[in-house]
Amino acid sequence: MQDKPYRARRLKLILRPDTALGQLTQALRDARQTKGLTQKQAAEKMGVSSSTVQRAEAGEKPPEKYVVDSYVDHLGLDSAHAEQLWAAASRPAGRQRRTLTPAPAPHLVESRQDLSNALRRACEESGDKPPSMAEMERRADAAYRQDKEHFAFLSRSAANRIYNRRQLPTNVRQLRSYLYACEVPARQFRELVAAYLRVKAKEHEEAVAKKRAAKEARERWSGWAGRRQAEDALRAAGLDPVEAPPRSPDTPWSARCRRCGHVSRVRLTRVVRDRAGCPLCSLDRERRLIGPTRKRPGHFDCATC
Repeated sequence: MQDKPYRARRLKLILRPDTALGQLTQALRDARQTKGLTQKQAAEKMGVSSSTVQRAEAGEKPPEKYVVDSYVDHLGLDSAHAEQLWAAASRPAGRQRRTLTPAPAPHLVESRQDLSNALRRACEESGDKPPSMAEMERRADAAYRQDKEHFAFLSRSAANRIYNRRQLPTNVRQLRSYLYACEVPARQFRELVAAYLRVKAKEHEEAVAKKRAAKEARERWSGWAGRRQAEDALRAAGLDPVEAPPRSPDTPWSARCRRCGHVSRVRLTRVVRDRAGCPLCSLDRERRLIGPTRKRPGHFDCATC
C-alpha cells in the first residue's frame, strides 16, 4: 500500500493585514514559501515544533522573539524589517492609544496644579512608557555626579511624588534632575524652568500679602487706636475690660458686667456684630420673655438683674 502524498495545509486568511501583526504574519509566510518549505519542514530546519510555526503564521497573536529570530537565521527573513514589525505588533493596544494627562503648554502655566500636570505630561510624552522610579533615581544620580552645579540628587520617593502630582520639585536643580530622568528633550528644559520660577514667584507674593494682612490686623487691634476702639465697643455693650485687649478680635477677652458684676469671656466680633453683652444678663432677659422655667442643676442666675 502506497503512502498518500503530503498535502500542505491551506492557510487561513489574515484578518487584519493592514496592522503590524498582520504584516508580520505575512512576512513570516512569505519567507517560508520563498524557500519552498512546508510548515513541518520549516519547523525541522529551525529546530522548533510544528505547532510553534503554525501559531506564528496564524496571525492571532505576536509570536515569541526567538521564533522571529529563527525565521531570520534559517529562512532569510530581513532582520531589520522583522525587528520593526515584531516591536510594533508586541506593543499592547492600550499603549498605542494611551491617554495623556491634560496639561497647558509651559508658557501658559499659572498655578501649582498647572505645573504638576505639565511635569507629568512632559514625562509621559518622552517615551512609550514612563521609566520606573528606580531607573529615574539612577539616571538623576548619574547626571548629579557629572554636573553638581545644575543637577541635584533625586530619590525614587521624590520622583514618585513629583510624577504623581503630590509635590513640586524643591528647587530648579531638582527640577532639571527630574526632567533628565524622564528623558525630556533638553530644548524643553528652559520653558519648564521658566514656568516653575513663575509659579514659585506667584506663591511667594501671595504668602507675603497674606502675612502682611495678618500683621496689619494684629497691629490694628493691639495698637493704641485699636485698643481704645475695642474698649469703647465693650463699654457700649455694658462691659468693662479687666485685661489688655488680645491680638485678634476673635480671641476671647475677659470683661466684667456693670449690672451683675459677673466676669465672662467674650469675643469682640460677637459683641459688635450681635450687640451682645453679659451672657448671664442676656439669659435672664430671655427667661423673663418666655416665662418661668425649671432650673437645671449647676445653673446660676444673675443676682443683681
